[in-house]
Amino acid sequence: MIKNIKYYLFIITLLFSSTKLLFAFDIYPQLGYRRAGTSALTFLKIGIGSRAASMGGAFVGIADDASCLYWNPAGAAQMKQSEFYSSRIEWPAGIKYDFLGIVYKMSSNYSFGFSAGFLHTDPMNVTTEYMPHGTGEQFYYSDLFLAATVSQKITQQFSWGLTFKYVEESIADVSSKTPMIDIGTYYWTGFKSLRFAVSLTNFGSEVMINGKFAKPVIEGGTVDVKYKGFPLPTIFRIGTAMEIFDSKLNKMTVSGQLNHPVDNAETFSIGFENVLAQKLFIRGGVNLNNPEEKFNLGVGIKLPVREKAILFDYSYSNMSYLTDVQRFTLKITL
Repeated sequence: MIKNIKYYLFIITLLFSSTKLLFAFDIYPQLGYRRAGTSALTFLKIGIGSRAASMGGAFVGIADDASCLYWNPAGAAQMKQSEFYSSRIEWPAGIKYDFLGIVYKMSSNYSFGFSAGFLHTDPMNVTTEYMPHGTGEQFYYSDLFLAATVSQKITQQFSWGLTFKYVEESIADVSSKTPMIDIGTYYWTGFKSLRFAVSLTNFGSEVMINGKFAKPVIEGGTVDVKYKGFPLPTIFRIGTAMEIFDSKLNKMTVSGQLNHPVDNAETFSIGFENVLAQKLFIRGGVNLNNPEEKFNLGVGIKLPVREKAILFDYSYSNMSYLTDVQRFTLKITL
């Protein structure tokens, strides 16, 4: 009992010490929307998975499939089976974002996970003030991350998880590379199925940009552009979830989540998932105080294969200013 209490105190102290560091370095958003565009590697803010996206991103308090590797690493210890996970995001402007993840259950208390994400575009034409239709040259833009996760269930009620990530971004001849960590906790309150979760993602030091960009000037010749360091897109999330009713024929889960990014105003996500006959999934959610996104919807189907299962999920996000976003996900229990 004393050992478990020490675990609790250690994890909670570690998590809240990290948030105090954020305040100390003054990277929590003080100006709301005025801080938009002040961090680098912002592709890490794009929510992974059709299921989570269709619930408005209110997923930290659920985190019971392999997409927990993105949302809350503590969720990996809550999973009952190992799982392979693949997802594609059709982002605006022809941008595509692919995610692969696998969670391996070492025991009932320990889980390990590996994940990777790759965002990429088609080749783009190089343009200048004097050649707005293109110089005949092309460049590429891409983002990549590789991650390893460890998650432990300390008691039947409490688990925690830690993810180490390597992230790289490349635009033409300019690139940036940096490590970072995610940390999360997951707690069953004991009141019916209510659970409470906290995650801190994309935490680390400033990322430095390497490479050169020669900017043409009117007088002729070029000027080398120099870059400063940029903060990471750290996000602090607090979430909760609960089943309103739970039977073999009909199960309804609702979730809520506070999102606190370093480079924008706070938002609040709410979502639901309705499971019919343990095979058909209907989902919906909204992200309040987010003017870029109106609403999210999604469906899923589960196909049992002996003692395992194959699941297909789809989500649709209605956007305010850009084209709507679609996500496609395949999950296979192992």
